[in-house]
Amino acid sequence: MIKVSNLSKKFADLAVLKDINFVVDKGDIVVIIGPSGTGKSTLLRCLNYLETPTTGQIHIGDVTIDAVSHKAKEVTALRKQSSFVFQNYSLFANKTALQNVAESLITVWKTPKSEALATAESILIKVGLTDKLHAYPSQLSGGQQQRIGIARAMAAKGEVILFDEPTSALDPEWVDEVLAVMKQLAVERQTMIVVTHEMQFAKEVADRVIFMEDGYIVEEGTPQQIFEQPEHHRTRAFVKRALKQS
Repeated sequence: MIKVSNLSKKFADLAVLKDINFVVDKGDIVVIIGPSGTGKSTLLRCLNYLETPTTGQIHIGDVTIDAVSHKAKEVTALRKQSSFVFQNYSLFANKTALQNVAESLITVWKTPKSEALATAESILIKVGLTDKLHAYPSQLSGGQQQRIGIARAMAAKGEVILFDEPTSALDPEWVDEVLAVMKQLAVERQTMIVVTHEMQFAKEVADRVIFMEDGYIVEEGTPQQIFEQPEHHRTRAFVKRALKQS
């Protein structure tokens, strides 16, 4: 279970996140939507301390951490509870697909190399990259690189996978292959928190949708509630505009 309480984030005098509170149950798929620049990606990065929150508590799995009084070992423990899929892939350019996926198993989880490589191979096969095990990122399409990013997140064995706009850097022809992998994870009830502009994905896959604007959670509910019967006028305006563009 994931619980975020009274979370805020400031950059100097600029408040980017303002009193964020929400809960994610194990196996839930939560999609965060909202205008660009409203704090969605910052929220995701705060959940595993890629950005340090200004105030608030984060609870993931069996780890609870407070922004004001946290210690380095608590941050390390929290990061082991989640894995991150970046919008720009963030793969090691000098490592093959197999090595990229195995890396965290070897360095973070201290898995024997042969076992880590076997696990990495099985996950890459699962995401449809059987013939790309020994390819380097420069030899792969954007969609293939992002699938390696997802495979790497799957290998990390955390409680939740955090997706930061995983299709935003992709050409249109590669979007569907990445979303297909994410949909399969949803079928398997992998806990996921997804920041995305893919409204159709949110409608089809999410258990709950969170709408953010100006650093606040304005409204949250089921996809049906958010997309068909939103209560807040700001949600209605955003959804109407986003669905028209999708």
